[in-house]
Amino acid sequence: MSVEILGVVGEQKLTKGSRSSPSMSSSGSLVVQDDFAAAVERGNCFAVCNQVGITSQAGLSGTTPALTLWNPVGSGVNARIWFVGAHFEVAFAAAASVWVAVGTNLVAAAVSGTLTTAHRNLKLSNTAAQGNKVVAYLAATLPAAPVAIALLGVGLTGAITTAPTQLPMGRWFNGGLILRPGSNLSVQTSTASGTIGTLCEYIWEEVDIGV
Repeated sequence: MSVEILGVVGEQKLTKGSRSSPSMSSSGSLVVQDDFAAAVERGNCFAVCNQVGITSQAGLSGTTPALTLWNPVGSGVNARIWFVGAHFEVAFAAAASVWVAVGTNLVAAAVSGTLTTAHRNLKLSNTAAQGNKVVAYLAATLPAAPVAIALLGVGLTGAITTAPTQLPMGRWFNGGLILRPGSNLSVQTSTASGTIGTLCEYIWEEVDIGV
């Protein structure tokens, strides 16, 4: 007994409620992608991380030196957060909680700060133009102090140079955290980190509102 599957070669651009055929590879194989690989293939997944360490602030603050994402009002997209991470090259003076923090007032004042040029579309090309609508800041002034919604870990006071390895902290949200236009996201710490010792990273996907 043989089974024949009729499909469409390549990924399809579909809207909610539409009918579709299975996606096939150019060699005729049924294509089953994991969600993240499919997001990258769609061409609107971006990543950014610090190139130089910073000293984090003490407590949840509207003025943050940490890497920050802001989805501007009128961007026309939602930002699906795939991953948030941080690590520390210098020990803390006092133990600290490390938070994923968000600003949820969608009609608040704009976020301002120092733009990063290090972000990249994960579908890499030889062009410098990334096409992102969500803005990544190296440091930012927020409309108000953010709210912590997730813990990444604890910043410790022991000398990290004596440890055999220092793993980065991270959390996969798998697109389950969405920054709507007007909202912002940053990594913040309850106690200031060691001098120029904090590095953060974000991966996000930009999806047209209504999709």
